[in-house]
Order: sequence, then structure tokens, then C-alpha cells
Amino acid sequence: MKKTMNINIAGQLFRIDEDAYVILTRYLDHVATRFRTEQGGDETLADIESRIAEIFGGGNEPPTLVSKEMVNDMINIMGAPEDYYDNAAVSQGSPNYTRRSMYDPNSLSARIGKALAEFFRAFGKVMSAVLRVLGFIIGTAFTVIGFLLLFVSVLVLFFNNAPLVASVLEPEIMNTHTLLSIVLNSNVVWPVILLTALVVLLPLASLTYLGIKLIFNIRYNSRVFGMIMFVIWIASTCALGVILGLQLSVYSTSERVEERIALDSAVKTVWLAPLNRISDISYDETAYMEDVIKFYRNSSTGQLRGSVDLNIYGSDTTSGWISVEKTANSNSDREAWQNAREISFNWNFSGDTLYLDDYFSLPAGNKWSGSHVDIDIRLPEGSEVRCVPGSSFSTWMFGKFDPGSTSCRVVDGYLEEIKE
Repeated sequence: MKKTMNINIAGQLFRIDEDAYVILTRYLDHVATRFRTEQGGDETLADIESRIAEIFGGGNEPPTLVSKEMVNDMINIMGAPEDYYDNAAVSQGSPNYTRRSMYDPNSLSARIGKALAEFFRAFGKVMSAVLRVLGFIIGTAFTVIGFLLLFVSVLVLFFNNAPLVASVLEPEIMNTHTLLSIVLNSNVVWPVILLTALVVLLPLASLTYLGIKLIFNIRYNSRVFGMIMFVIWIASTCALGVILGLQLSVYSTSERVEERIALDSAVKTVWLAPLNRISDISYDETAYMEDVIKFYRNSSTGQLRGSVDLNIYGSDTTSGWISVEKTANSNSDREAWQNAREISFNWNFSGDTLYLDDYFSLPAGNKWSGSHVDIDIRLPEGSEVRCVPGSSFSTWMFGKFDPGSTSCRVVDGYLEEIKE
């Protein structure tokens, strides 16, 4: 009769007879003596125990009974402890043992693993190169676009009225400083420009810097500096919003004054003729928003004049009419109505000719307050509108045709330019 006992190998429970236990204990002690003094020896012993448990068929319930024959078969598979080292090194007593490989480098799994490792190593290098090229392309685009927008923004904000800028960029808004002083309180012009510069230029500068980082693969990033710039941008945006909100509150209410006359059905052609010309007035400051309004201001007297809008439409009836509408704004109905009445614009219709000023004017020292003049002409089918020699539709900001257009006709309810 042989005794059996329970043992634990690599965390797995086995039952083993007494003879097998003696052989297995001697084997493990010998192996432990060989590897414990080496670097990583504990890991090696753990691997050997896991392999032994695998050979014994661990994990069964009830626990596998390990016999003497099973231990001997395991030693034949794993090899004797002396087989883990170079025989010459052992015989000379050298401590620099050469451990025998625990796997077969020529096995199928080893070759597949090596091939996969090489593939992923090469794939990683290719993807790194692709991402680097992509980063360079994106960085170049960010840098070029950011720098151009940054440069253009600086020109528009600070050098908008320079002749070179006007000839190269052809901005829709000309002479920003004068325009802002007309639309806003002149005391806040520079604060608004500087705050606008911060709100616009900081993101563009960040875009340019991001592009440079991508091009040159710069990894340094100052979070403190970035946070400071972000706080400055937020503060500038809020301050700009508050200032503009307070300044533009005077445009909250709009009122208008209209004058209208009916056209005789016998009038088939309406001639447009200038009454008072821009060329006859004195001014030293100009500003405009293209296709919207032009301003002419005399800085010494504070006299402000602006362009008028001419609109020509087909009439739904067999009759026509002419309307001149003056509109102004303020923060109250009464003041808006008074501002509209103070707009000066001369016009009259005589025979078949409509005489119009080139501009409207405000009393000296009065603010703009959103003042503008709209001239509406409604004509029945087949009627024509012609400008007298020396003038064109663009004189009164009528931009439906080319600036040099001088005549048009109502056809099927729409305007048609007459080519002459």
C-alpha cells in the first residue's frame, strides 16, 4: 500500500503517491538550485512549474493522481536539470550558464510569430512615414492659410484705407476707422479695433503655430501660455460684445417719413437727372460698405452726407408711382421719427424727368443714427427709365446692372437693361 498526498503545482491541485513525490521533490529542488541565483530565476521557476502542471493534466476535478511513471515521463519531456546548461560551462564551474531554449525556434508557431512580428514592425514604420507626410501637408496648409488670413486681417483692421491695400485686396469695407467713428461713438473706435484684433488674430495665430508644429514635429506645448491666451481671447470677446451692445442700442427703434407721387399714364419714359452733385460739396473723409452705403464727411464742420438707394420695379397695375422714403433709428420712437425728419434730400418730378440729389445730408454735428434714403420707382409694362448724359444708375447705388448702365425697360414685370 502506498501513501498519497495533495500537492499544489502552479496553483493547481494534484494527488501524488509517495514514490512520485520523492522524485518530483528532488527534481524541483535541483532545478531551483540551478535557477534561483540567476536574474529572473523566480519567473523561470514559475514557467517550469506551469509546464509541469500542464504535462500532468492539471485543472481536473477530482484532482489528477500523479504516479511515479508520470513524473519520469515529465522528466523525459522537460529534460534533466543538467540539460538546461552548457555542459562545458558546468564542468568548469563557470557561473555564466547558457540556458537551453524552452521552445523550438523552428516550430510552426515560432516561425509564424516571427513573421507577424516583422510584418507589424514594417507596417508601423510605413504608417509612421504616412502620418509624418500627412502631418507635413496639413501643417503646411494650416501655416499658409493662417498666415495669409493673419496678414489680411492686420491690413484690413489697421491699414484698411491705404491705397495699396485697396488696390490689391479690394475690401468691401473701406476706411474702417472713419466708418466706425460714424456708426459708433468716436471714443470707442480704437478699443473696438484692438478688441476685434485680439478676437480675430489670436485664433489665426494659433492656427499658424499649429501648422508650424506639425511641419517641424514640435512636441513642446506650454499649457500655461495656452491657457493665458485663451483667457485673453474670452475676455476680449466678452468686452467687445458688451461695448458693441451698448453702442448699437441706439439703433433699436426705426421710424420713416415717406413722400409719394403718382405717375401720369402717358409717361412712358422716366428720365433721371442729378440735382445736387457729390462733386460740388466739400468733404475730406470718406468711408463705405460696398453696395450698401457711402459716407462723405467734413471733419471741420461735422457735416455728414451719405449715398441714396435707387430701386426700380415693374408695377402690378397700368399706373406707376415714385416714392422717397427717409428712415432713421434711435432708442425711442420719438427720437427716431425726429432723426428721420432731419434728413435733408432734394428731389422733384417735372414732366417726364425725376431730379434727384446724389446724396442725403444731416445737420452739422448730428450722428448718423442709421439714416438712409430709399427711392422706389414703380412703372407699368413697357415703360423705360433713362439717365441723362453724364450720369448712370450707379450714381444712386442702383447695382442691378453694370455700373455704366444708363437705361432699362420693364418687360414681363422685370427690368431688362437696354444695350445701346
